[in-house]
Amino acid sequence: MGRQGKVGAAREAGLARDHYTGDANFTPEHLHSLSFQILQLRSLRPRRVLEVGIGNGFVSTFLRQSGIEVVTADINPALGADICAPLAELPERLRGERFDVVSCCEVLEHMPFEQFGANLDVLRGLAPNAFISLPGHFPWLGFAGRFGIHNRFVNVCLGLRIPCRRRLTDGHYWEIGSHWATRRSALVAQMRERFARVDSGVFPMHRYHYFFRCEGGA
Repeated sequence: MGRQGKVGAAREAGLARDHYTGDANFTPEHLHSLSFQILQLRSLRPRRVLEVGIGNGFVSTFLRQSGIEVVTADINPALGADICAPLAELPERLRGERFDVVSCCEVLEHMPFEQFGANLDVLRGLAPNAFISLPGHFPWLGFAGRFGIHNRFVNVCLGLRIPCRRRLTDGHYWEIGSHWATRRSALVAQMRERFARVDSGVFPMHRYHYFFRCEGGA
């Protein structure tokens, strides 16, 4: 499931800050993903959150403004995270620290899939709850939006995924469905070995992103 080219830590640690702050990161779809992360994290009622993969800082900034203590970690020194270290080193760097939930969005696909189980073990050791998002491999065709009357809205999504072969997104070792071992049901099965409850789905208005809400120790 590996691929040629600059991927993983070799790529992510050297990206310029404007990679995360350019126009592509502030499209309605991308902003919906960020707001959905915030909504899901707040619903867990945490007092302290560890965010692995700070991105443009949108999520951590909002959570802090709402009174939640957030510690950020990233492999890229240009992003100004509280801790600059790869995921595997965080347990040692954070020894004695306690968090209610760890957020790890669009991060694990930048590491070889063979490390997925070990990465889940690290996340489970950092907090009893985790919110994880990962990219899907297959294109999606359809309609996504919000339907409402006055100030009451519901998300509406009609469409289907198109099974076809395509190259992985730059920087990714794997994506959901890019290989038999990376299908969503297989990922959930591994998560359920470590957490008591795992709910998964797709972001309502950004179908490229899947989410996994993991709660409690198994």
